[in-house]
Amino acid sequence: MAYKVCKYRLNANGTIPDFLHFGHDPMGMHGVYVVLDSSTASPRDNVMVGIVKDGGTGDFEEIVSKSNLQTYLTSVSGDWTDPDPTEENPDNTKAFDNAAHATTVWDALDACNATL
Repeated sequence: MAYKVCKYRLNANGTIPDFLHFGHDPMGMHGVYVVLDSSTASPRDNVMVGIVKDGGTGDFEEIVSKSNLQTYLTSVSGDWTDPDPTEENPDNTKAFDNAAHATTVWDALDACNATL
């Protein structure tokens, strides 16, 4: 078995799915890169990215490669930005870096799988 990166939604009752990895050693990742799906009723109207526990099962769509994650982020990120504060402008932003964000998630996944 292994940890996995996935796209998921909240449970129908609004709770966080229990297949997500919340650990700190190795670091978990969940509820990031939230995309509204207005065709789905609340509380399941947001699609998020997270890391599934080793052996976790449930209602999620696995993202099987860093390249696929980057492609997904490119398709949904639109006008997203990253913080880029300066002394003159602490609210400054820069273009969202899909590749860097995919790498961050995949590095966390690799760290999780390295513990198996």
